[in-house]
Amino acid sequence: MNFRSPSASRDFRHFADALSSMVWACGPDGYADFFNEKWCELTGQTLEQAQGAGWTEAIHPDDRERVVAAWRNSVQSTARFETELRFQMADGSYRWHQVQVTPAVDDDGQVEHWFGISTDCDKQHASEDMSEAMTRAIVDSAVDGIITIDDRGIIRSCNPATKRLFGYKSSEIVGQNVKMLMPDPHALHHDEYIAKYLRTGEKKIIGIGREVKGRRNDGTTFPMAIAVSEVRIGGHRLFTGVVRDISERCQLESQLRGQARVLESLAQGNSLSVVLHTLIEVAEASRPEMIGSILLVDEQTGCLRHGASLRLADFYRDACDGLQPGPMVGCCGTAAFTGKRVIVEDIDSDPLWTNDRDIALQAGLRACWSEPIIASGGQALGTFAMYYNESRTPDERDIEFVSSAAKLAAFAIERARAVKSLRDAAAIVDSTDDAIILKNRDGLIEKWNQGAERVYGYTASEALGQPIEMLVPHDRIYELNANTEKIQRGEKIDHFETIRLTKQGRRIHVSSTISPLRDSDGNITHYIDVQNDITRRVQAQKEISRERAFLDTIVNGVPDALFFVDLDRNLTHCNQKMYRMFGYAPGELIGQPTVILYANPKDYQSQGFQRFNPTATENVEVVELDWRRKNGDVFPGELMGTIIREESGKPLGYLGLVRDITDRKRAEATIQESQRKLSTLMSNLPGAAFRCTVDDDFTFEFLSDGCLELFGYHASELTSARTLIPPEDFDGIFSTVGLSIAERQPFDFVHRIRHRKGDLRWVSAKGQGVFSKDGDLLAIEGFVSDVTDLHNARERLVQSERLAAMGQMISAVAHESRNALQRIQNGVDMLGFEFDETSESRKDLNRITQAKEDLLRLFEELRSYAAPIHLESSPASLSNIWRQAWSNLKVSRRQRDAQLVEETGELDLTCNVDAFRVEQVFRNLFENALAACSDPMWITVSCAVADINGAPAVCVSVRDNGPGLTDELKMRIFEAFYTTKAKGTGLGMAIAERIIHAHRGTIAVGDDSNVGAEFLITLPRTSE
Repeated sequence: MNFRSPSASRDFRHFADALSSMVWACGPDGYADFFNEKWCELTGQTLEQAQGAGWTEAIHPDDRERVVAAWRNSVQSTARFETELRFQMADGSYRWHQVQVTPAVDDDGQVEHWFGISTDCDKQHASEDMSEAMTRAIVDSAVDGIITIDDRGIIRSCNPATKRLFGYKSSEIVGQNVKMLMPDPHALHHDEYIAKYLRTGEKKIIGIGREVKGRRNDGTTFPMAIAVSEVRIGGHRLFTGVVRDISERCQLESQLRGQARVLESLAQGNSLSVVLHTLIEVAEASRPEMIGSILLVDEQTGCLRHGASLRLADFYRDACDGLQPGPMVGCCGTAAFTGKRVIVEDIDSDPLWTNDRDIALQAGLRACWSEPIIASGGQALGTFAMYYNESRTPDERDIEFVSSAAKLAAFAIERARAVKSLRDAAAIVDSTDDAIILKNRDGLIEKWNQGAERVYGYTASEALGQPIEMLVPHDRIYELNANTEKIQRGEKIDHFETIRLTKQGRRIHVSSTISPLRDSDGNITHYIDVQNDITRRVQAQKEISRERAFLDTIVNGVPDALFFVDLDRNLTHCNQKMYRMFGYAPGELIGQPTVILYANPKDYQSQGFQRFNPTATENVEVVELDWRRKNGDVFPGELMGTIIREESGKPLGYLGLVRDITDRKRAEATIQESQRKLSTLMSNLPGAAFRCTVDDDFTFEFLSDGCLELFGYHASELTSARTLIPPEDFDGIFSTVGLSIAERQPFDFVHRIRHRKGDLRWVSAKGQGVFSKDGDLLAIEGFVSDVTDLHNARERLVQSERLAAMGQMISAVAHESRNALQRIQNGVDMLGFEFDETSESRKDLNRITQAKEDLLRLFEELRSYAAPIHLESSPASLSNIWRQAWSNLKVSRRQRDAQLVEETGELDLTCNVDAFRVEQVFRNLFENALAACSDPMWITVSCAVADINGAPAVCVSVRDNGPGLTDELKMRIFEAFYTTKAKGTGLGMAIAERIIHAHRGTIAVGDDSNVGAEFLITLPRTSE
C-alpha cells in the first residue's frame, strides 16, 4: 500500500481508526508516518508528535533503549518485529503492550512499508510481576546466603544475606569469580573443579553438601555449610549455592570437645594440676583473646592459691598466690568471698580493683570476669577467671561458658579430692583398690588381693587355683583367647576395657592391663592382670553423653523466644522472652497446644509434618511464618525447631525458637524503596555520577549506571579513573583536579577518555572535593557527560574556516604558479639541447624537472581537496583498479623488496565507481605503506561481502606488515594537513576519505591487534 496515494491512504486510515488497538505504519527506513486515532487517544500524543521517532517518547525509559535497538535491527534485516514494552498513557500511567510489526514487500521483495499493532497485556504482566516479586522477596529475606554462578564460576546473583555474610557490596560480587569467596587452596583450584565436573559429571558437592571455609572481604575466614544444586535455564547451566555461617556451632562443638578432653583427662586419673591446666588450655583455644586462670581455696588457711594458668604474667600470678578473699579484693577475691559471679568491664575504673589496679594494668589486663567454683555442698572451692587485654562486656554465651567451665572445674576438684581420700584410705586398708590377679600359663589363679575380693566378691581361698574363665561371660571368651595369644607372644595388654562377672553373677565394666612375668632366662612364667572396675565411669560417660545431646540441641538455637513441647506438641516450658513476645502471663502457656501460636493453621500442620513429629529427620532450617499474639495481633517471625532424642535415638520432645522480625521487615521495605528511588534517579541522568577516593588512581567508591553508555563498562568493572584516561593525559588531569581541590573550588573542564571499544571520546567533568567538619578531604564527587559531538563540531567549524581561506589562496597561487612553472619547463627544454645526455648538467636539468613535477603535484593535491568532487562512475572491477595503482608505483618500489598479496577468492568485485578517483585512494594507501614499512614488506588485499544500510556492498581490507598506527594517528588519520612524514601536505588520507564518501561508501582504520596497520574500504555495488 502506497501511503502517498490518497485513495489507498484514506481506506487504510478508515480501517485502522475502526480498530480498538493502537495501529501505526512506517516507511521502509523505519520512519513512522501514520498513527490511528486510538494511538492518539491512549497516549495523548498528536499525529505530529508521534511521527518520525517521536513515538519512542511514549516508551518507558527503562524499555526505550532496548526496544529502539531491536527495532533498528529489524528494519535493517527486514525481519518481523515482536516485543513487549510499557507505553505511557495519557493520564501519565504506564501499561504493558504486546507489539507486532510486519513488513509489506513489493514483487521484488523490497520493503514498501511496515505495519504495527499494539495489544494491551498489562493484567498478564501484573500477575507475572507479582510472582517474580514474591520469589525475590523470599530469596532476599532468606537468613542463609544464596549465590548463583554460571558454568565458568562467575557470580550471576546473590541475596542480601550473602553480602552480610562475606562483607561485600553487591557490585563487588556480581560478575566476579566465586573463588574470591574461598581461601586457598580451594580458590586456586575451583575453576578446575568446575571444569572437571562439566567434563566428567562426577559430583563432589552438588546435591551432597559439605562444610568448608569461606573468606570474607577483610580476609578473615570462617566455617560454613554449603549445599549446591544445578539448574538449566535457557540452555545455560547454573549452580545455586546455599551458604550458612556455622562459626557459632563450630565454637560450641569445640567447647564440647574440650570438655570431653577434660573429662577424659580426669577419667584417666591425671593429677588435678594436669586436669585444670587442660581446662585452661581448652578454654583459651575456644576464645583465643581470653586469658584464663584458676585459683583454689586452701583448705587449711582459706586463702587463694595458684591452680592453673598458661598466659598470665609470672609476677601477676605470684601476686595472686596467697590472696585472702574479701568483699573488695578484685574479681577473684570478691567472687570467692561472696560465692557469686563478679564482672568488671574496666579494671582501670572499677572500685573492686582499688588495691590491685596497678599490678593488673602492668600485666596488660583491662577486664576480668570471675566465676566462683562451688562444690556440691555449696562451699567455694576456688575461682575461674577470664581476663582480657581490653575493656569488654560479656554476652550470654560468655556467661554460659564461664559458668560451664567453673562447674567442670568443680567436678574435677571434687573428684581429685575424692580420689586422694580413697588413695589415702587404700594405703591404710590395702595397697590398692584395683583387682590384682596373678595367673600361670595354664590360666589358673595363683594370687588374689583384697582389691580383687572387693571387685568380684570371691575370697582369696575361693579364687585361688580356679581358672580365670570363671570371671569371663560366655560372650567374652573370644576376647580372653585373643589376649592370651598376644601375651604368649610377649605383648602387653594396656587398659583393655571389657566386661566381667562377679560372684553374684553381676556384669561389671573393667579396665584390664595384662603384663607377662619372665624368669631369669626370659621365659614367660606368669601373667599379672591389673583390673580396675570402671563401671561407674562408663555409666558417668553415658550420662555425660545424654546431657551433651540436650546441650547440642539447645546451643544450636538463637536465644530468643524458646519453648519445649512434648511429643503431642503441648508446651512444657517457655522462657520469659516467649511470654513477652506472645503477650501471655508467665505460666499461662504451660500445657497449651502450640496451634494457638500459629496465625495460619496450615503452618501448624506443615511444621508438624516437616519437623515436629517422631519420624521426621533432623531439620534446623530457619523458616519465616506468621504468628498470633494473645490479643490477636499477627507478626512475622523466624522459626527454628528440632527433635530432642536420647542417645539411643528415642524421641523425648521438641525444641523451638521464634524470633520477631517485624522491625527488620520494616527496615528492609524502607531500604528497598530508597534504593529503588535512587536507582531510578541515577538511571535517568544523561551521564555518570561518581565518588572517588583521593589517591593516585582516583579509585571509585561509587559509579552510577550511566557509565555503561558513557564508557562502555558496567560500574562493577571499573575500579579507578586511571582505567579510562589515556596515560599521556592523566598527569595533566590529576594536576587540574588537585589545584581545584587545594583551592576548595569546583572543577569544570573537558578531557579525553578511552571508550571500551577503543576509540577516544571527549567528556565534560564537573565536581568538587568533599570535606569533613574538621576540614579533612574525604573524597571527590562529580558528574561526567559526553561532549564528543560538540567537540568534533567545533573542530569541523575551524577546519571549514581554514578550507575556505585555503580555497581562495589556491585559486590565486595556482594561476600565478602555473605560468611560472611553464616558463621553467620551457627553459629546461631549451637547455636540454645544449647538454649531452650523460653530462652532469643534464642530470641537474632532470632534477629541476622533477622538482617542478613535485610542485605541480602539490598544487593538484591542494586543488583536489578544496575543489568539489564530480564522479564519472561506470562498472569496474576493484581488483583491476588496485592493480593499476600498484603498477603506477613501479618506479617508487623499484629498489624495494615489496609484494602485493591478493586474497579475494571467487568474490565478484564489480562496483559502479569512478575508477580514476578510487585508484587515487589505493595509490595513497600503497604509498603510505611503502613509506612506513621496512623491507621485506608486503601489502595484503582481501575482500568480503558487506552491506551499507541494507544495500549490497564490497568491503576491501588493505593491511601492511609495518609498525601499525599509534592511538593519536588512529584518531587524526583523516584530518586535513595532519602528517607524520617529513614531506607531504597531510592531505592524502583526507582526499581519500572525500572520494570514498562521494561514492556513498566508508573508509576506516581496521583491527591492529595483528601485525601492521589495516584500512577498511566499503563501497556500494551501485551508485544509486
